[in-house]
Amino acid sequence: MNTNCAIIVEDFKLIAQAWGRILEKSKLFSEIHLLYDAESIEQKIAKLNPKLILMDVNLPNSKNGIEITQNLIKTNPDLKIIILTMHNEPVYVKKALEAGAKGYVTKNSPITEINKAIEEVIKGNEYICEEILEFCL
Repeated sequence: MNTNCAIIVEDFKLIAQAWGRILEKSKLFSEIHLLYDAESIEQKIAKLNPKLILMDVNLPNSKNGIEITQNLIKTNPDLKIIILTMHNEPVYVKKALEAGAKGYVTKNSPITEINKAIEEVIKGNEYICEEILEFCL
């Protein structure tokens, strides 16, 4: 069981692989696991005890990423999840944070901001990307 790993849950393989490369370059994780749906996420969490999960909202054959986050946090309250999605509407952000996500970053965010979000959430802080903050003001 590796407690210094990250899990990426994203149905588009190219995007999941790109996120994986971003995490590899950050050197914060010794292992990065890609899931293209959330079917086996509970088993993966039990096996790997990840330090961080990057979760898309729109996933095939399952509940959405926010609902999955809520279910995961109920059984793993210390789990750190960042929603990384195309949705920039405040209602999604509110639901994600209420579900227990520690961060919310849009896919429009630059790599530097995604890295900042990861660092802040790992430290125990919440992080909402600039695009959302500007949209809400």
